[in-house]
Amino acid sequence: MADKKPQIFIGSSGAGLPIAEKAKACLESFGECFLWTDSGIWEPNRSTFDNLLRMASYFDFGVFVATADDLTLKKDDIVIEPRDNVILEMALFLGAMGRDKAYLLVEDGIELPSDFKGIYMPRFERKDDASISAACSDYGARIQEHYQMGHLSLYPTTALAIGYYKNFVAGLAESMHNAPVVELDGIIYSDFKLKVVVPNDLKGSIRDKARVFYRRHKLTESALQTPLRRHPAWFYLDPSQAPIGIIYDMPTTLTGVDDAIELILQKGYKGRSKMQQIIEHRELNNFRRVLQMQIDEDPYARDNVEIIDEF
Repeated sequence: MADKKPQIFIGSSGAGLPIAEKAKACLESFGECFLWTDSGIWEPNRSTFDNLLRMASYFDFGVFVATADDLTLKKDDIVIEPRDNVILEMALFLGAMGRDKAYLLVEDGIELPSDFKGIYMPRFERKDDASISAACSDYGARIQEHYQMGHLSLYPTTALAIGYYKNFVAGLAESMHNAPVVELDGIIYSDFKLKVVVPNDLKGSIRDKARVFYRRHKLTESALQTPLRRHPAWFYLDPSQAPIGIIYDMPTTLTGVDDAIELILQKGYKGRSKMQQIIEHRELNNFRRVLQMQIDEDPYARDNVEIIDEF
């Protein structure tokens, strides 16, 4: 399963659209970028607010361009401010995604709401393309860094990956390192490798999908003693490769992620929309990345655990 590039939403006012277009050009090397004016962004028969909530569950990052749009009288002073809807949309993404996933590009000289004071945000000069590029590169580097990390989001895959590692992979990896023994037809297997099989999609029950996978590949069910309990496992035992044995496991903990996505998308129909399929693919990638980070930190797991795609 090829890792997807992060999906980046770019918002602005109508007057700030030329800057947003330049920001899109700068950020395209860091992810797949979508302007608020692009076709297919806004779903028909939904309010602007509902559409924004939907986008916050779909995109990985939001970048909003705050340009000098409005003159406002504040305490007898005239100040230059960005359009209110840009700040509202940025705040909505910020609340839904977290501070590492929503960013504000600020034109030099404008005044932001007082709640933003003390927060570093790169500034740009409207007529200076180099300053726009530098500001975008600053955020692009952060996007690139944070996309590789596991973050809690509206969907549960980060927590599921950590739980799956702690409750299953860690104990099994330690047990395999301590050379458990399985005997089948008089042949001894004592050197085991675990292959975690990430499903190709989230359609239906992962438990049923796993059973089909095990049977299709003629795997043998047995058990290994982990530090806490004996755990059922599915083995590929080839006498010609003894004492090496391969254990396969498809994480059934992923069952229900598709239901969570449907609830958040507030679907009122059966079937999978393109947006839902993209979100599912993204969440499987996130599960894989977070699990790999856990494995990389475990001396036992690094030696004998591999994440593979369903085949």
